[in-house]
Amino acid sequence: MTEYTSQLTEHAQRKPNYLLIFGVLAAITLIEVTLATDKPLVLVLLSMAKIVLVAGYYMHLRFASGWFTAIFLTPLPFVALVMVALVVALAPGADGSASVNGVCSLF
Repeated sequence: MTEYTSQLTEHAQRKPNYLLIFGVLAAITLIEVTLATDKPLVLVLLSMAKIVLVAGYYMHLRFASGWFTAIFLTPLPFVALVMVALVVALAPGADGSASVNGVCSLF
């Protein structure tokens, strides 16, 4: 029996509670909607938590081999950097106005 087959058998024996994961994702989304413009860094962290939950349970990476999981989670820090860069670029200026023009000045 291969390693992958034994992992699938182990996964079948301990099924995750998908409704619980759905509830956690819904709660995180509710928190994100409530904090929509107040704390951008918190929004980035909550989004990252949702990415990990979806990838881990709904894409079944939590039960896959370490290499397979690493392939999908390696880009995560780069996604975080892009999200932080967008939050900084789209942050309101000192006078409180939206600085959408600041995005073009980055390039």
